[in-house]
Amino acid sequence: MQLNQHLLKIQGGRNFRELGGYKTISGKTVKKHKLIRSGHLSDLTKEDREYLEKYGLKYDVDLRTSFERGKQPDQELAGVSYFADPVFDEDLTDSTMSISDMARQSAKDGNWGYQRMLWAYQNMATGKNANQAYRHLFELLLGNEKEGESVLFHCTAGKDRTGFGAILILSALGVPMATIERDYLYTNQAVKGFVDQLLAKEEAKGANENLLKTFHDLQTVQPAYFDYLFKTINQQYGSINAYLHQQIGLSNKDLLDLREIYLED
Repeated sequence: MQLNQHLLKIQGGRNFRELGGYKTISGKTVKKHKLIRSGHLSDLTKEDREYLEKYGLKYDVDLRTSFERGKQPDQELAGVSYFADPVFDEDLTDSTMSISDMARQSAKDGNWGYQRMLWAYQNMATGKNANQAYRHLFELLLGNEKEGESVLFHCTAGKDRTGFGAILILSALGVPMATIERDYLYTNQAVKGFVDQLLAKEEAKGANENLLKTFHDLQTVQPAYFDYLFKTINQQYGSINAYLHQQIGLSNKDLLDLREIYLED
């Protein structure tokens, strides 16, 4: 399945993607209309809202901080239950940081944005807030038993906190790691137009090379982020499976139940 086929037809939002269609190691397939990853829901059009309601959306899990939620609140959707589930107690991915602050931070260090992202990924893997947020996400996933009803989970851009959520879910379902990494990295194609416009706009306003690199590092995903995440998990817990058991609290029965709910032959 081509990754662009996972994109949902949303006009007023970024990075809305279906996780259904991926094959597992056992040969089963992740069901469609059950799992959606995305950016925030504050800019949805009327047509977008109708589309998501018809698609079967039942749960909106918002992984953003209270500041982010206040600045760009999700729109209410008919029949959809909303859950605020912050991964960070502050915005470590800097999706709400002002351009002047970024310019000041990156003035002397072009790698500031890259290092900031590594810090965010370490926090996602080990932080108390993150652990609680993803544990709650899995509690909701285990309760989403009806066919054709979707859990949507998102942050601001739908790439880091959301990306880690997708990594955990697909790992729990037995999707191969190569496929999981491809899904993670597909964000760069899904948001390419947005990032290109942002960089062109800031360059036209006089942004220097360091600031442009900072924008790029903060607004994209990279294999190095993925590798650092797994290096942290393996060092701290031994493996992604151990993380799912120890930190998320999933039992073997929970894993079987998840696969019963979200996989098909």
